[in-house]
Amino acid sequence: MIYFQNIYNLRDNVITGFLNTFSIALIAIILGTLIGIIFGMVLTYAKKPVQWPIRIYVDIMRGLPVLVTVFVVYYFLNSVLNMLFGFQMDANTSGAVALTLFSAAQMTELTRGALQSIPAGQIEAGRAIGLTFPQIFVKILLPQAVVQMIPPWINSATEMIKASTLLGMIGIVDLLLVTRQIVAKYNDALVYYVIIGCFYFILNTLIEFFGKRLSKRVNYLEKAAR
Repeated sequence: MIYFQNIYNLRDNVITGFLNTFSIALIAIILGTLIGIIFGMVLTYAKKPVQWPIRIYVDIMRGLPVLVTVFVVYYFLNSVLNMLFGFQMDANTSGAVALTLFSAAQMTELTRGALQSIPAGQIEAGRAIGLTFPQIFVKILLPQAVVQMIPPWINSATEMIKASTLLGMIGIVDLLLVTRQIVAKYNDALVYYVIIGCFYFILNTLIEFFGKRLSKRVNYLEKAAR
């Protein structure tokens, strides 16, 4: 089919776009999850003065459009880094930082909600058998929280894939930018955007599929441990 042949003719750009899209989204998902778990724990169990900076960060990140965050990191933060330290992040790094900031804010709220749903008596029970709070968190609280976090985490992961389509605005060669290049060369915009839309749909469907498999596995292990 001529449309796929045209895509194949620009395969180097397509491969670059795929790798950039996938790698930046993956970095944002992994780092955002790790940061979000830590911040969520702080918002749940730390004293109020310690919570305030994180609360402000989460509210700002969740209130801003992702594109604004991308622009702030790429233009403003880079200007600050250049002024203070004499260096700037490249576009790919800036995009990864911006999406990680957004992902971490989302995961912070997911973690906080999951932890707050666990009865407080379980902490007291852990202390009664001589466990320290870090031990209680790792052995008792976190496993239960993870079971509740996985379904919304899947949605957050797919949001990162969708959000990556904004990175072309700062010059990152992502799949959407490559699609625009293909359209500029061969026209037939509708066909090529439908094709790339199907690709994003398949990628997000795969994430949901493996996420649900993981959720079932974690549920099974959690029940077996009781």
